[in-house]
Amino acid sequence: QDLLRRARVLCTRDLRDRCVFAPRRAGSGMVCDGLPGEGDPSICTVGGGGLLLPLGGDAEQQWPKEVRIVLYLAGLLWCFMGVAIIADVFMGAIEKITSRKILIHDKSLGKKRTATVWNPTVANLTLMALGSSAPEILLNVIGIFPTFQAGALGPSTIVGSAAFNLLCIAAVCVISIPGGEVRYIKDLGVYSVTAFFSVFAYLWLLVILLGTSPDVVETWEGVVTFAFFWLLVIFAFGADKGWIPGTEKPPPGFTVQPESSKEELSVMEIKVRQMYGKYTNLTPEQVRLLMEYEFYAPHSRAKHRVNATRLLSGGKKILAAKSSYEAGMELAKELQSKDKEMDAKQSANGARDCVVAQFEALNYNVLESVGEVTIKVRCVGVPTGETEVKYATRDGSAKAIDDYEPVEGTLRFSPDKLEEEISVKIVESKGATEDTEEFYVDLLSGPLGMRKTVTVVIIDEDHPGELHFENEQIEVKGCEKDIVVPITVVRSRGSSGVVSCKYCTDEGSAKEGADFEKVEGVLTFASGQQSATFDVTVKANYKFEGTEIFRVVLSDPEGATFDATTDGGSESCILTLIILADESRKHGLNTLTNMVQVNWDSLEMGNATYKEQITSSIFCGGSLKAQKESSWVEFIAHIFAAPWKVLFSVVPPTEYAGGWLCFCVALLMIGFVTVIIGDMAELLGCVLGISPATTAITLVALGTSLPDTFASRTAAQMDPYADNSIGNITGSNSVNVFLGLGLPWMISAIYWQFVAECAPGDSWSLAYPEEALKYPKGLFVVKAGSLSYSVISFSSCALVCMASLAVRRKVFGGELGGPKTSAYATAVFFVLLWLTYIVVSIMFEGD
Repeated sequence: QDLLRRARVLCTRDLRDRCVFAPRRAGSGMVCDGLPGEGDPSICTVGGGGLLLPLGGDAEQQWPKEVRIVLYLAGLLWCFMGVAIIADVFMGAIEKITSRKILIHDKSLGKKRTATVWNPTVANLTLMALGSSAPEILLNVIGIFPTFQAGALGPSTIVGSAAFNLLCIAAVCVISIPGGEVRYIKDLGVYSVTAFFSVFAYLWLLVILLGTSPDVVETWEGVVTFAFFWLLVIFAFGADKGWIPGTEKPPPGFTVQPESSKEELSVMEIKVRQMYGKYTNLTPEQVRLLMEYEFYAPHSRAKHRVNATRLLSGGKKILAAKSSYEAGMELAKELQSKDKEMDAKQSANGARDCVVAQFEALNYNVLESVGEVTIKVRCVGVPTGETEVKYATRDGSAKAIDDYEPVEGTLRFSPDKLEEEISVKIVESKGATEDTEEFYVDLLSGPLGMRKTVTVVIIDEDHPGELHFENEQIEVKGCEKDIVVPITVVRSRGSSGVVSCKYCTDEGSAKEGADFEKVEGVLTFASGQQSATFDVTVKANYKFEGTEIFRVVLSDPEGATFDATTDGGSESCILTLIILADESRKHGLNTLTNMVQVNWDSLEMGNATYKEQITSSIFCGGSLKAQKESSWVEFIAHIFAAPWKVLFSVVPPTEYAGGWLCFCVALLMIGFVTVIIGDMAELLGCVLGISPATTAITLVALGTSLPDTFASRTAAQMDPYADNSIGNITGSNSVNVFLGLGLPWMISAIYWQFVAECAPGDSWSLAYPEEALKYPKGLFVVKAGSLSYSVISFSSCALVCMASLAVRRKVFGGELGGPKTSAYATAVFFVLLWLTYIVVSIMFEGD
């Protein structure tokens, strides 16, 4: 039987017209008998054709070669525009799906903040990667039908696209950075994972096609290839979260987003005003730009891709020529320069203006018999020279001469002397009983602080006194700066001896660290001292409305007691500090909210209604107003793209079903246009005499990657980091193999092993006679041939390219930009690597 089978195979190879074949067994069908044979017409000859083209049938196949070359080339370019436009719609749906936000409580910030449901890294490697590489991926998925064999263009397009993405797009990005600036990859952990997999993916292809099962993809190999896609996503997610050694989780924080709450915007506004409002009364527009700079939310991969497509097709632009980040950065530099100038002027004027003198305490209690009271005055700040402060006593109910000896004079402070004392003698009344009396000591002139008057109370009784807060409740209106609230503790009904108590802050609805700074310590009163003060800092208030409270508690008194009539009773003393929302900020914050929302509205990629979609498809720039402002180049591009735009305006808007309905319909349409591209590219290559592999790595790879080129260039120029321009390339290249080849190859391998059942004499046996000897019932065959050389060439160039980027990061501080001479040299080198890949792939094509 084996000899008979071999004879039949040989017969089919060499004596096709003279041999009689055995009847086909059930189950063969199109899969086993639908492969083209050696004598079958090619796609560009009479009797041949693709899935949909040529539309003119055999009549078109007889047209002059020159006419067909021009027709197919123009048609291919027009189809590239079409697939880019429907991919624009597809990416809009993906953006709608992945940008869904929820409000979470961030423990590290002590506040609620807006967060995306989809992790950005996972979104980039799944739906975003599918959107940007949909034509290449679908070319492979559709290409396996109906014969469950690898398409003529698919695998080579994946490798060719990867080579163009990494080498040519990287070259464009390196020289796109303005003014000798640099851009570096911020999330190095995720980039390292995707960079590793982007090379490993192609080496894995070599293992499949040359190692474990030469020229055959077995079921387990297809399953493992597809499984690597999920492994890539898991490892990248782990790197993003800091779970993998050597990686770290990005610090949490606020970013400007359309869903940002008013409280979040309030937080960002306060911080911006603190940073840049030292000498400038910032306008709402300046605040918005600075918020866009300091709390920058990078534009997604989808936005850059869609914007690039619309620039090429005269569509509605969603990104301005100059980003808000760049405008904010310029404003920040201007304000920082102004602050430095003002600081220098302040320094030149001397430090006297920021030096003040004030009493250490506001109240002193003394007994008549004390003889003399000593009052301390401190200099807050360090004077550059000698600073003079005049002082004098002033009568109250206590009278000069009768109750105390009046004094006046001048205190002198210097860098070496920051504390002075004022001594006042107390006159003891003999033989008379007097009420408690007081007099005052005033600081009269010089640089004075808040505490410039002290009250001295003269009492007869010999009692240590009771402690209580001067006010049991203090209200503070929140503002954009931290507020230092002085807390005064009063000692009444006596002041004999040294007494003390402990104090500390206690949380209420206001939280320690987020709303106020923790304070604790021991408050000590000297003999005769009637009051003491300590400070509590209320943090810059983020509340848009409502109130929050916390408490300051006195405890553990020594030598004295607490006033039992106050809050806390005799065991403790409690002061409640209430933080009020700054109602005056509501109008300004509402204005800022509206400005931020309007700014983000301009970035909306999808349309809410069919009316908006149809209007956008008819007018250049998306509207009649934008069309009037468009250039003639944009208008011509719109005319060519208009049929596609009108056709794709029937796709459901992104607002329906959260974007999923648009996602599914757009994916089907991408598949339809991809079929046309596949047929058109094969027709063009056939007429030109170019093999499908060469057509795939050149024409098809360039055409499908052109929007990514412009998107990455824009991202490199507008974003502060290189993640969206370079970092996404490695992720996309990995996904193209694991998803673009893994999924269809897994499906085909499973079908061939468990469903298909060929017999000698089938077209599969004729096409793969050597494999038919080993696998008579058929198996999924992918010839290594030129594909293996193409993969080897690309993998080598990719390693050199990544090493070059690593060197640039080490030498210039970033992968992109740097000195112009070096940047252009790097770009030329990368393009030469790409040309080397093309030449090597073509040279070994026949092997």
